[in-house]
Amino acid sequence: MKYEGEVPVQVSAEELWNFVTKPESMASCFPGIKSLTKEGDEYRVVGTAGIGFIKGEYKALVRFVNIDNAKKTLSLIAKGNGLNSNVDINAILQVLDNPVRLKYSADVKVGGVLASIGARLMDSAVGKIVNDLFECVKTKVK
Repeated sequence: MKYEGEVPVQVSAEELWNFVTKPESMASCFPGIKSLTKEGDEYRVVGTAGIGFIKGEYKALVRFVNIDNAKKTLSLIAKGNGLNSNVDINAILQVLDNPVRLKYSADVKVGGVLASIGARLMDSAVGKIVNDLFECVKTKVK
């Protein structure tokens, strides 16, 4: 599943870039976040989430790679499991100027029980989680 969008943010591009390049800041917007632990170049995230009637704990490893300070772009790679499912996320984040906004493109692959509940339900539920994540960034970066 592919998700793309832009979220306008009422701060400077530099302030937004500083926020999105700090995993601790970004993690505060992950759904149901319980903990974030740095392990080398990766971050271990534990939280709770639910899609439809399936709810429970998830664990994920998150890495920020290909960080380009000049172009204000980075890639976020996350691999997680829980709820008898697994999720792989490859996302590209870019901070744009005039007006300042956060542009994102995410490819989400889901397997297991969550994949079996149907593409339409999954698509709208994951889309809501992605939108909520970036709307949270918009409110917290101020």
